[in-house]
Amino acid sequence: MEKYLSKTWFCCALIGLFTLLLWGTAAGFGFVWDDSLLVVQNTSIRSLKNIPEILTSVKAQSAEVAPSFRPTRTAFYALLYAIGGQPAPQPWIFHLANVLWHGLAALLLFAVALLLCQRLAGATPPAARMTALLIALGFAAHPVVSEAVCWVKCLDDLMAAVFVLASLRSLLQWHGGARGYVAALVFYLLAAFTKESAVPLAMIVFFVFAGFHKLPWRRSAVLTVPFLLAAAFYVVVRHRVLGQSAQCAPLSGSYGQTLLDMFPVLPKYLRLLWGIPPFTIDYNFMVGAPPHHFFSNAVLGGLFLILAFAGAAAWLWRRETWRLAAFGILWLGLFLLPVSNLVPMMQYMAERFLYLPLMGFLLALGALCLHLRRRGLVGAGAGLLILVWAVSSRERLDIWHDEVKLFVETSLADPANWRARENAVIAIFNLPQMLPFFTLDPATREVFADSPPRTADAAAMLRTLTRARNLFPDEHRFTAALGLTYALRGQLTNAIPLLELATRQKTNDAECWIDLGTAYRLEDNCPQARAALEAALRLNPTNRLALLHLHELQEKLAQRQR
Repeated sequence: MEKYLSKTWFCCALIGLFTLLLWGTAAGFGFVWDDSLLVVQNTSIRSLKNIPEILTSVKAQSAEVAPSFRPTRTAFYALLYAIGGQPAPQPWIFHLANVLWHGLAALLLFAVALLLCQRLAGATPPAARMTALLIALGFAAHPVVSEAVCWVKCLDDLMAAVFVLASLRSLLQWHGGARGYVAALVFYLLAAFTKESAVPLAMIVFFVFAGFHKLPWRRSAVLTVPFLLAAAFYVVVRHRVLGQSAQCAPLSGSYGQTLLDMFPVLPKYLRLLWGIPPFTIDYNFMVGAPPHHFFSNAVLGGLFLILAFAGAAAWLWRRETWRLAAFGILWLGLFLLPVSNLVPMMQYMAERFLYLPLMGFLLALGALCLHLRRRGLVGAGAGLLILVWAVSSRERLDIWHDEVKLFVETSLADPANWRARENAVIAIFNLPQMLPFFTLDPATREVFADSPPRTADAAAMLRTLTRARNLFPDEHRFTAALGLTYALRGQLTNAIPLLELATRQKTNDAECWIDLGTAYRLEDNCPQARAALEAALRLNPTNRLALLHLHELQEKLAQRQR
């Protein structure tokens, strides 16, 4: 085995095969969530002729004007669409691209880690190769990357990471000539214009020259300047295209409070870096939470982690054989800066934000392993940890299959996540068997029946709604829709108890009372129908449907009296 591990091609083949076996089934997944705006509805990617517009216009990035500028990713979307050769974007091509970019990132991480282990840690070639291989396999298998690999939207994270690693590899292999240096600068610009999370590489470059190439600090600073200028160029272009620097107003109301509320995020990130559950696709539940004060345990805990990691990095950098660990910690901290709300953004945290920082964490762990005795035992422990991560990733992989699975399973795993639950409701009502007969109002998020279902369609609707109600028994929209389906089929005995339950689940919803009143009318229970419609009008006195039904009911009662 040692003979094969000494061959670069074998290590690369092992990493590539491992990545494909673990994540390859994602190629069979569909588009989910923001993929609709960025790919499915985005007309700018329908022709390669639009690439100049993609590079200069925020409107070309998505079907809706969003505060993001990711031109390299959007241009690559256009290429993938052209490869598909179909009127509609082909999801398998986009998902396969994500898997391949992730595999390329793992391969480049192996190459970079091998160079760093040999030079910064002073490891022997066999030890350096094994450590680099474990770092790359750990990155390929880590469960926190599942969001980036399985979500088409996250192609920017993958591409930016590949360009960052390509730039770093060029710098590590630099021997003083212009060619490698210019290549590194070009890769850096590609990374920055793919996603702003790549910008901190400009600061890491200094430590590459000073620590890896052992150049004087002044010379290292001079060589770093072009990268800083490239970063400034990107920031200026981004601001001009977006018309703003921040994505949104500060999440916590004020800039200072938002930064304070970021400290509790750090312990969560540290847990995720170790691959410890729970994981979730959406941390939006943190928005609107009570603000933290400086002396709260959550803030102090985050502050302690920052000081501890900064102190450790400074202390380790002064020791030649521990510089790889210091470099990993610096990598982790610097690549977390773009997602720290120093420039206000739309989220406190997300697992995809750890895609680049995770590499630094793994480099630091690799450095630690190199300094431990009994390397055989250490290697076995690292292999076991990678296996655990791979199993965890495999379990998380399937939730990205489609929108219904994604949001339903996330909501069931975390009932407090209101946005996941709301998206689960929307995804179910957007199923093909539901769309012809139900409309989910985008403003009120209430359900309306558009037309009576045909017999064949009703059977599929009843199965879907029954299962949805079993999963979410307290969701009034599923209860009401199931009751309406029974009512429209004339099965009032089944319909009325469900519609009555819906009014109890959402007593302040006029539509639920209108649906119940309609069912009572069909049953010819005029007193109960009148009471239900009057309840709807008390909630919404101008509701035309309730007024119409009540007027018809009153005319019917008047005719009976005559």
